[in-house]
Amino acid sequence: MRALALICLVTLTACTSPRQACERNALYDLGMLDLLIRETEQTIARGYALEREPYRSSSLQLCYGSRFGDRDRIGMAWCSRPEIAFRDRPVAVDLRAERAKLAELRAKRTDTARSAARALEDCRTRFPAP
Repeated sequence: MRALALICLVTLTACTSPRQACERNALYDLGMLDLLIRETEQTIARGYALEREPYRSSSLQLCYGSRFGDRDRIGMAWCSRPEIAFRDRPVAVDLRAERAKLAELRAKRTDTARSAARALEDCRTRFPAP
């Protein structure tokens, strides 16, 4: 069992080089800020925000085998299964606050871009290209 786990781990780590992992980690915060900036710009353009809301529904499916009382039955039966899905719900926002948030995110992005560039340079230094 341990050998199988070790083989799987080695296989997964072989997919990326240490330099690629270092670069991905260096760019993670920058990508997250870009995503937040894009969402805030879309909210301002729409005039409202979208909030993900879970809701419950059920579906009718064929189930294999079922239990009736204390006896097991073999075969197929109809059963209702609950499912959780998500929908976007419009939410009112303060556009002035959203614009201020966007300005702060853009300022933070420039700082993060500088630190990401330094981290990328550090990755290139620590893990030179073959």
